[in-house]
Amino acid sequence: MKKIAIVQSSNNPDAATEALDVALALASFDTPVQLVLINSATDVLVKAPSKRYAMLDLLDAEPIALCSNSDIDIDALPANIEVTTIKTEQLKQHLNQFDEVLQFS
Repeated sequence: MKKIAIVQSSNNPDAATEALDVALALASFDTPVQLVLINSATDVLVKAPSKRYAMLDLLDAEPIALCSNSDIDIDALPANIEVTTIKTEQLKQHLNQFDEVLQFS
């Protein structure tokens, strides 16, 4: 089965909703998927974490990947939202492990 990355690269609320909806839909069909939030897109999760992000963990999706040039306070996130951090210079290498990458901006 193809492994898919859903990349969100802006803090636009509509893009955030669409990216999360696609990730949840794929995860509900047992498709290996990871939501990757880049730079300003991390603000959507850090500043106003929706309970819907926690559903990714319930559906056995990969932890949400946060990639930013600035420091991210992951301790401020609710405990039920599983995240991992990626350094900006490692992003290309991280995305190479996926068969498909869908970008929302």
